[in-house]
Amino acid sequence: MIILLIILAVIAIILLMPVRFELDYNKDELSDNASVVVKYAFIKYSIYPKKEKKEKSESDSKSEAVTDSEAVEKAENSEKKEFKEKKESFSFKRMKSELEGFLKFLNSIKSDCIKILSYAAKHAVIIDKIAYSSEFGFDNAMHTGIFTGIYNGAVYSVLGVIHHNSHLRAMDINLQPVYGKKCFNYRFSCILRIKTVHIIIIAFKVLILLRKIKKL
Repeated sequence: MIILLIILAVIAIILLMPVRFELDYNKDELSDNASVVVKYAFIKYSIYPKKEKKEKSESDSKSEAVTDSEAVEKAENSEKKEFKEKKESFSFKRMKSELEGFLKFLNSIKSDCIKILSYAAKHAVIIDKIAYSSEFGFDNAMHTGIFTGIYNGAVYSVLGVIHHNSHLRAMDINLQPVYGKKCFNYRFSCILRIKTVHIIIIAFKVLILLRKIKKL
C-alpha cells in the first residue's frame, strides 16, 4: 500500500509540475528564424530547430567539400532571388489588404480564442512574458502613417484578447514606423508555463479551433 501511495504521489507531482515553453520568431529582409525550447524540471529540449549530429570521417569531409561549397553558393543565389522577388512584391496596398483581412479573420475566431484562453488561464497556463517588436515603412510617408494605424490596431487587438483572458505577467511591445524606406521586420517571443495534466485538454481544444479555421 505504501509503495502504491508513493507511485501515485510521484505521478501526481509529474502531472502538476509545469512545463516551460520558450518561443522566439524573428523575420527581417535577410533571415527568417524560429526556435521552440521546452523545459521540464532539469530537462531542456529544443523542439525546433533540431540539432542533428553526424559523424563523418576526414576522407568523407574532403570529398564533400566541393559539393558543400556549390550547395552554399546555390542557396545564397536562391535566397537573393527570393529576397528580390519579395521586395518587388512588397507594397502598401498588399500589406493593407492583408492586415484588414487578418482583422476580419480575428473577429471570426475571437470568441473561440477567448474560451480557450479563459480555460487555460483558469486551470493551467501562466504567460510570463510576451514581447513583440517591429520595424515597418514604405516609400510614401502618407502610406506609412496610414499603415501605422492599421498595424497598431491589429497588434493590440490580438494582445488585448490575450491580456484580458489570461495570466499575462509582462508585455513589451515596440512598433516603430520607418519613413522613406520599404521594410517590414518583426520579432515575437513568448515564455509560458503549463501544467502537464492540462496539455492534452488544451491541445484538443486548439485542434477543434484549427479544424474550424480550415472551413473558413
